[in-house]
Amino acid sequence: MSLRTSTKRVYKLREGSIHERFDNSRAKIQFFGGGFANGKTAAVCVLKALKVAKDYPGANILMARSTYPKLNDTLRKEFLKWCPRDWIESFPMSAGGTNTCTLKNGTTINFRYVAQQGKSEEATTSNLLSATYDLIVIDQIEDPEIVEKDFDDLLGRLRGMARYAGNDSTMPATGPRWLVVTSNPTRNWVYRKLIKPLHTYKRTGAKTKDLIVDVDTGEPLIDLFEGSTYENKENLEADFIKTLEATYRGQMRDRFLMGQWAAYEGLVYPGFDETQHLVSADRIRMYLSQLKREGYDIEWIEGYDYGLAQPACYLLSFVDPYGNVIVCDGFYEAELSVAAQEQMIKEIRTAWSMKPTQAVLADPSIFKRQAGDKYTVGKTIAQMFDLQMQRGNNDKINGIVKVSSYLHIQEFHISPFTKTGPAPYLFFSEELEFIPTEFGDYYWKKDSKTGEPLDEPNDRRDHAMDTIKYLLSRRPKISGLSATIRKQMPKYLLWGDRDIPTREGRANRHFSGLN
Repeated sequence: MSLRTSTKRVYKLREGSIHERFDNSRAKIQFFGGGFANGKTAAVCVLKALKVAKDYPGANILMARSTYPKLNDTLRKEFLKWCPRDWIESFPMSAGGTNTCTLKNGTTINFRYVAQQGKSEEATTSNLLSATYDLIVIDQIEDPEIVEKDFDDLLGRLRGMARYAGNDSTMPATGPRWLVVTSNPTRNWVYRKLIKPLHTYKRTGAKTKDLIVDVDTGEPLIDLFEGSTYENKENLEADFIKTLEATYRGQMRDRFLMGQWAAYEGLVYPGFDETQHLVSADRIRMYLSQLKREGYDIEWIEGYDYGLAQPACYLLSFVDPYGNVIVCDGFYEAELSVAAQEQMIKEIRTAWSMKPTQAVLADPSIFKRQAGDKYTVGKTIAQMFDLQMQRGNNDKINGIVKVSSYLHIQEFHISPFTKTGPAPYLFFSEELEFIPTEFGDYYWKKDSKTGEPLDEPNDRRDHAMDTIKYLLSRRPKISGLSATIRKQMPKYLLWGDRDIPTREGRANRHFSGLN
């Protein structure tokens, strides 16, 4: 199949290709992902935007990119490359123009950018929400300026009722009310909220809470098309692919050439793996109950990062007899008073029948007087809490190295949950949804001139990352058998280990290599 335009360009569709499958999709959300130059932008322009523009006269279409330069240099440019000139009624593109293309059949294509001047993390695309659309196209949705709320808000604007005038019986009678997006592999909210739930469903049939489904049928409303750069080789010059092959290595090759979602360049913690480091809250509770039944005195560790306008973060964890640190509960919320935060900490402690074994390892800034005035008197933030607190380690690089060592998958270590190896020494409850979010958004800063990564992480959305760093400020003391149990054990089982049972001794000696 091919689409011939008035400019003599021909868009070719290879039978069975990713582009043909994308063309045949009728899903409410259509996601085209994968490697560089695999034809994403051209496909959304030709196979979706132009077809809807032609066959739904009077349709209102939004084509968006994160910023104005990216919008004009890529998406708008690609659209004009393929749109027949004799379709266009008007398209004022001057500096003062509306950036709206009007076709002779009454269809309008609005080219807009998502990012706002001075936009905060929680802001929304308010300037895009004043209309209803028959089709929305978001190119490169993984751009950092686009946040999850933008996606949700735009999905709610698909209320157009333009009537179909073509001859394809598979097309919706009105609308078609599609949200079409493109993306290179990333590890931000796009992967966690859109891709991973669909991958899980296709692999196991399990429907996680983030999977977008039809409320009546329970079937996914999202259709995913992903492929490597090689999927589009017919439309690329041979030297382009050779250049990519020569340039990209390791994670960059996996991500941008092969289109693999598991490959991420520039993350502070590339070793974090949701399948390895996240555990259900029920399994954690069962394991904790088992340790208590076996007579272990549980060692607890708490970490805290202060926030008022920004989120405050608190994490509760315990250490098992083998050196595993298991983060079982916590909170991540903004605009909470000190009293409210203290109450939440106490409620979490009660829920886990936790008795503090040491002070809360906290953000060092809360131990200082905040005004910076030598005449200022009064309590520090730490003193406002009716909790015992201690300064956590605030050395970023030192903390990152230590956290990385706990996250590292150790070849000869056994997971206490799966009883298999290799395994890490750090686990988190799946209920702490902010944990994978921050791990996925935590990147090294880059040199503004060379683009090379610096030995300094980005300092936004890092509240949980700081809390984990405080949590592991010093080597955790492992949970040991209670004095009562030790008295009941034969002496030969305690030979060679003065403070801990033989089994714990072996685990502790193995664990000592992490610090």
